Amino acid sequence: MSISRRKLLKTSAIYGTSLAVSSRTFFFPKPVSANYTINYLLSQNGDSNVIFHNFIQTSIAQVVDNPIPSTDRAVTLAVENKQREFSEQDFNVNPTPFSKRLNNSRNLLWGRQRQEQLGPNAGFGTIQIVSNRVSAISFTGSTTAGIDRAIEILRTDEHLEPTVLDYALIPVEEQFEDWGTWAGDVNPSTGEVSTSSLARYRTRYGHVIRKYELIEPGPGGFGMIDFIIDGGRRVKSRIKIRVGFV
Repeated sequence: MSISRRKLLKTSAIYGTSLAVSSRTFFFPKPVSANYTINYLLSQNGDSNVIFHNFIQTSIAQVVDNPIPSTDRAVTLAVENKQREFSEQDFNVNPTPFSKRLNNSRNLLWGRQRQEQLGPNAGFGTIQIVSNRVSAISFTGSTTAGIDRAIEILRTDEHLEPTVLDYALIPVEEQFEDWGTWAGDVNPSTGEVSTSSLARYRTRYGHVIRKYELIEPGPGGFGMIDFIIDGGRRVKSRIKIRVGFV
């Protein structure tokens, strides 16, 4: 969905320059800090293939032909393990093709979907390599929606390059998993569902905090995502997303 067609309220605070004084004077511009409030219709925007297309369109990822496009056995095993986890979590429909993030054949990205009562829940897997240790990470639900909207907004409004978007938004924590639902988080000890959830994860540039709250369940209801991006000197942004259920 284009920027012109979505309902978007942007309030930006552009900070002035900071001054460092030594034997010479230098000016260091601070990043733009922008706040956005947008609408997100889950039935249309939450499809895994729609979100995958956004990764491709913004050049964060490039589609590849092979089922698991890596000759690295460790990468292949990590992908296969994550695929089993997706199946165990009932993410079994609308699988996307595989892609490579920023043209790195070891850094794969792909998606699958689970249909929930409130709408589609898109889950994505990607490969994390730390000190030659290979693992797959996953994010779903409101985290996926937050990343998806942030990619589109920051690319269009702030003119950020694909590498900056990837480094500011995609999790890099080893073994990171965020199995969210649109109904809220499930307590693994009691099985009870809370109508709010919170996640914090590291990125290459800093960290992201994602808050989600189910406000009004059922058809015509909505939930709210608060997606706070701290990308150090590159980008700082806060995006509030009203998720509409049909």
